[in-house]
Amino acid sequence: MKGKDLQKAIIGLARTHGWRVAHTPPILAAVRGKGGTIEQRWMTPVQADGKGFPDLLLLRERPLAIEVKGAGDKLRPEQSTWLSAFRMAGVEAYVITEADWPDKVSEILRHRVPNEQRSELAFAVSEDERGRAA
Repeated sequence: MKGKDLQKAIIGLARTHGWRVAHTPPILAAVRGKGGTIEQRWMTPVQADGKGFPDLLLLRERPLAIEVKGAGDKLRPEQSTWLSAFRMAGVEAYVITEADWPDKVSEILRHRVPNEQRSELAFAVSEDERGRAA
């Protein structure tokens, strides 16, 4: 499954469960390349430290940050850094792949976690996720 198709499916399911969803889609931008030539590149228009910012931010009774990876996609180091920063700030952060659809995604989105129990759910980087960042 392509990442964009998985992302659309996640957004649809999240909305059925009452989540607010934010996604900043990439744009085709004209940038000056080597030698001064103008090239077109797909870029996500997030400034400052935005490189690697998660694909989706969801909010209901708790915030979620989700990086979506389609077949063959790999987690980049700057994406892993953002997910770690969200976790350190107390936000659940996930890397979702087609293997997680729909069961794991449904569990995450259906679950209503009391604040005092959230620290156990998704703040530690799993061994599987560490492998995805390689």
